[in-house]
This record gives sequence, C-alpha cells and structure tokens, in this order.
Amino acid sequence: MSDHMVVTPPGRGSWSGIAPGAGTVAAAQFLVAALFWWVSPGQSDAYGVGYGTFAIGLILEVALGCIVLPPLSLAAGWVHGALFTTPVMMLSHAVGVHARIPAPRWAGPVLVLLAGLYAAPVALVTRTSYVTTWGWIAAAGVLPVGVAVYARMRQRTKLRVRLWTLAATVIAVPAAFAAGFLMPPYQPPVLERADYVGVWTGGGVELELDAQGVATAEGLPVDNGFDEAGRCSGRGTWEHAAGTTADGTTADRTTAGGYGAGVVLSIEECEKASLSWDVAGTAEHPQLFVLIGDPDGGDVRVLRKRAR
Repeated sequence: MSDHMVVTPPGRGSWSGIAPGAGTVAAAQFLVAALFWWVSPGQSDAYGVGYGTFAIGLILEVALGCIVLPPLSLAAGWVHGALFTTPVMMLSHAVGVHARIPAPRWAGPVLVLLAGLYAAPVALVTRTSYVTTWGWIAAAGVLPVGVAVYARMRQRTKLRVRLWTLAATVIAVPAAFAAGFLMPPYQPPVLERADYVGVWTGGGVELELDAQGVATAEGLPVDNGFDEAGRCSGRGTWEHAAGTTADGTTADRTTAGGYGAGVVLSIEECEKASLSWDVAGTAEHPQLFVLIGDPDGGDVRVLRKRAR
C-alpha cells in the first residue's frame, strides 16, 4: 500500500475514523502504566505510607484497582484520542493534501509540535519542567499515533485495531505486574548537613534552615493523631537527624543509608507541631516530609527545597 493512503478523509458519521482505535490503544497504554506504577516501589514507599495489616490491605487494594482502573483508563484513552491523536492525524492529513511529502511522514513532527503546545499549560499548573512535561506528553502519543498511522495506511478498521490491542494488553498486564515487583525498593538520598541548608516550601509550609542551626518556620502542621489540627509558626533551632542503616543500626545519615534521616526542629512556640521531618526524593531534588494522622494511611506533607 502507498503512504498516500493515510490522507483518505474519514468516513461520514465517523469523525474519529481518521485515527482507528487510537483511543483504545491509549487506554491500554494508560492501564499498563498505572498497573506498573501501582505495584512498583514508588512514592508510597518513599513516604512510608502503607496498610497496617498487609494481607487485608493488599486484597482491598487489588479489588479497588480492578474496579477503578479499567473505566478510568478507558476514559483517559477516549480523552487522549479526542484531544491528541485525532488532531495529530487530521493536521498531518491536511498538510499532506497540500504537500508533496505524504501525510504519514507529517505525523511525527505534528505530534511533537502539539505536545509542545499542550505542555505549556500543564507545566504551569503542575509547576514542573516544561521540557520534561513536553517529553512525557509526546511519549504518551507515540504508540497511539503510530498505530493510527499504520491502520490508516493498511485500511484496518477500528474493530480490528481494538482486537489487536486486547491481545497485546493480555500479554502486557502480567508483564507489568512482574516488572513492577522486580523493581528494587526505594532508597532515600544520602545528604550532607549542608544539603539541608536553605528554604523548603510546600503545602502552605515554609521552613528556612541556616548553616548556624537556626530554623524559621511558618505554617507547621499540628498533628492531633487523626488529622491536621492547625498551623504554627516560630523560630528555633534544627539538628541533622541520624538514619537507620540496612542492618537496623543507627548511624549518621552522611555516612550510612536508610530510612528516618532528615531534620529535627526545636521551636518553643510549636511544641505540638510536626517537628521531625524525614528526607525523601532524590539527591538532585530532595524532599522533606511528615505523615499527618494514621501511620497506616494518613496524609503526607511534602516540602521541596527552593532553588537558589
């Protein structure tokens, strides 16, 4: 078949026919990615949030995932197909009609440009890197657009694409589970005392730690054992907390890895506030966090270091 077959306009009454089955492909992609994220060590490990009874918690989590993930993935796939894959296919079709270069070869450049357009508001709202956001949005569109281009070139129906996708998903789902469980457990970054010096913010909290050991805090959460009971601000001191090594012994966090490292505050006006903050994140992007309420399922408050 010729590359020019993709420029054939979609059939009447089938506005999404220009991207056959792309929404289903996107849904399957999101489902597999969500399953991998779900079972792999991630932020829940980083912040120490889990279930008090592992067996019961795991059963509840699996049941909830089986009920919620499929419809959410289908909805996400439909939205992705409507807002991304179909516009990419329609724009590349329009350019291909008026250019000597076949429409399929325009799909890649159009995908990158549209991802760049969507990345701007997403990066602004989520306060993430524009380039990173652009890359993730573009990567999420590669498979649906690639399948749509192939299906148009080969005149495959949406039903046939969906059957292919179902077969691939049956293989990909257990593979995602296996890959997730094989991922190494999360390890917090090893920070020097000087790495904690600076201004940490997040969730309405601002914590300034200086090199002389002085701490200035605004909006520290007060934990009543069940939920956040208020906020507190004050000035005091901070210390570099020791961490727990892999063999269970306690050592200075600058020389040994493990959980529980971070900073401990001493602020007279805020004796009932959360004064012990553990380290998480990565060495390049460290975080300080505290768990509010139930240790087996409370809310996490996360602070990120402000760039100098």
